[in-house]
Amino acid sequence: MNNNPLSIVVVDDHPLLLSGLCLLLNSEEDMRVIGQAETFDKALALIIESQPTIVLLDITLHDQSGLDLLPMIRHKAPTTQVIMMTMHEDKKYLEKALAQGARGYVLKKGLDVDLLYAIRSVARGEIFIQPSMVKSFISGQDTALPTPQANHTSQLWNTLSNREQQVMLGVAKGYISKEIAAKYYLSEKTVSTYRSRAMIKLGLDSRAELVEFAMTLGLLQNKSSS
Repeated sequence: MNNNPLSIVVVDDHPLLLSGLCLLLNSEEDMRVIGQAETFDKALALIIESQPTIVLLDITLHDQSGLDLLPMIRHKAPTTQVIMMTMHEDKKYLEKALAQGARGYVLKKGLDVDLLYAIRSVARGEIFIQPSMVKSFISGQDTALPTPQANHTSQLWNTLSNREQQVMLGVAKGYISKEIAAKYYLSEKTVSTYRSRAMIKLGLDSRAELVEFAMTLGLLQNKSSS
């Protein structure tokens, strides 16, 4: 399916999980595990040498935190994108990971469901956040923040592709799928797919929540954003 599969390095200190992940990823035609590591130093050396497309990085390693390895990867392998894997559902870990350059955050309990989607999303230039953590990620922020630079909400918005943003803005402004499809030369089914996927990424359940989200960012006042 893909003549140039995504090259992946997996870093985890649990041998069984490491083995299982490699089997899962290598069964996909567009992915290839080119290396694996269980320790901080071995992982860094491997990543510098191989310069993979994606690194799957466990936050908790025996000898050091994966969060400490993350900025080194960003410096030594600037084209490599990092997806953090963890058991931690504390949003402080998520915030720190994103602040240090991670492009994805996946809970280990969801690896069988979300990991492949996360890898492909990050490879497309998007950010992936475990859907179950999205609402906690934006909770507690000041809902009166007026600009698209409002940290948490803006980062969530930036997890969407350009097309997903266009569709969601159209929905927030009250356009029906047929009108959005005509504007962007899409099918109504494609619009529906973009909408469903984006709502999951943003952790929203209704158009009313989407409108509130867009207003928080000031997007509904910025006609050029559509």
